[in-house]
Amino acid sequence: MGYSTRLQRRFMWWFFSLSIIPVVILTGYFTWSQSQLLIDQAHQQLENERDRYYVTITSYFNDQVRAVTNLAASDLATSSGGRFYGFPNAFQQLGDDTRQSQRRLIPILQQSPNQYAGVTAQKYHRLYRRFHHQFQSWLARYAFNNLAMFDLNQNLVYTVKAHPMTQDHPSLKNAIKQLMNMPAQQRPKWMRTDFESHGSRTMQAWYLVPILKSGHMQSILAISTTTDNLSATLRQRQPPESGLWLINQNHQSLLNSWVPHSNQAKPSILPSNHAIDTAFHGQQGVMSPSQYTLMPQLTAYRPVNVAGASWALITCTPQKRAYQPLRHLYAISATLLIAVIVLLVCVGHWLSHRLTLPILQLTWCAEQFAAGELDYPVTHRQRCDEIGRLATALSHLKHSLRATYFSPSSTIKHKETQAQQPESIHRCLVDAMNLALAAWDGDKVDLAEKSGLWRVYQDKGSLQTRTLDKYLHVETVPKTPRWRNVVRTLDFVLEHTSEQSPHYQSLKQAQLDIQNWVSQDKGRR
Repeated sequence: MGYSTRLQRRFMWWFFSLSIIPVVILTGYFTWSQSQLLIDQAHQQLENERDRYYVTITSYFNDQVRAVTNLAASDLATSSGGRFYGFPNAFQQLGDDTRQSQRRLIPILQQSPNQYAGVTAQKYHRLYRRFHHQFQSWLARYAFNNLAMFDLNQNLVYTVKAHPMTQDHPSLKNAIKQLMNMPAQQRPKWMRTDFESHGSRTMQAWYLVPILKSGHMQSILAISTTTDNLSATLRQRQPPESGLWLINQNHQSLLNSWVPHSNQAKPSILPSNHAIDTAFHGQQGVMSPSQYTLMPQLTAYRPVNVAGASWALITCTPQKRAYQPLRHLYAISATLLIAVIVLLVCVGHWLSHRLTLPILQLTWCAEQFAAGELDYPVTHRQRCDEIGRLATALSHLKHSLRATYFSPSSTIKHKETQAQQPESIHRCLVDAMNLALAAWDGDKVDLAEKSGLWRVYQDKGSLQTRTLDKYLHVETVPKTPRWRNVVRTLDFVLEHTSEQSPHYQSLKQAQLDIQNWVSQDKGRR
């Protein structure tokens, strides 16, 4: 049993080692190649998402510029801003001076008809009712925030929404002054102020368009825009848990959509300063967490240039969401590898048992023949491989031994030899083995295993000592007994038995009797 276990385990270990190495190599290469493809796919997907935002942003501002220039060239702006019949002329007729005109303008813009006074105020009010509704409709159609008109003296002569900061806005006043001081040949069709904070999470800027009459500037149209509509448009296209920023030179975000589907007070992910600086240098690309270990997201960046303004477009997605297919790939590869290992173990166990069992059975046949048991059957002779050839050779050996042993000459010689041998040799061997077994407390299996001189077999769930059992009875002792095994067994038992034991002297005497027989047998030869 010990030999069979060692042979089977050795064969199974070699089979498993030679099989698992190519499996691990192929699985590792497949996982690595597919992971690179998935990483590139995640980067490409984020770049496509960033480019879609870029197209949306540039189209949004281009549409705004187109709407503002079209309004300046339409009859609505020209009629309401003309020098002789528009808002600037009506504003001058509201009072004797500019301060009085501004004081009378406020109730009209706030739509307080009870405070109107004078014919001039009624004249401005009729002009106000004529154009105010059209300007409101235009604002609603193009999603602007406010519209105001200034005369050449930088006085506010009309606004759709009366706000106290409209006339005193510092950047707006500086832009109007800059536009008026430009020569007519260098004056642009429109200009825009820088975006500034407007509320907690909104940025505001003004479009300035000169209103021309016969080639001369008669007034200035100022249109206010905020980033609320742009943020709302991008928020609809933004995936959950991702971040989007449009950063200006002051590192302020023009958008308020960094947490589109959450009410958190702080963003869960932040843009990288390195990505912002790289975008301002005119470069675009993707930053992965492998490049920056402290960054828990995948970041794509690119510059945005609209109307001379340079911005950095940053979009981020969490590493967990971006590399989710990669984690699925690792889980599938690990599961597949474990399944293959289990399959290899099962196949190796089955093959080792199938290949070693015939070898062990034929080995047992050879041992039986060596012990003189020539009636033991030889199996596996019907096979066409090397095991079948070995079984056939053992079968021929068996027949040769039987023919030699039972031939007339060998029979006469055997009988003469038996007549010369002491008739008590078999009895001596049986008595010696019984004495050894008695000194060993009668445990045959333990004696056979610890001495290593007798084979132990497993038969129907129990351990058997078939060869040792034959030397316990005279009737079952082989014709050619293994007296050396008996002597070695006596030596082994004597080594583990004290001299005070009642069995010690009996064992020594049995050992002496066998040695005397061996000496006499050699002398006769």
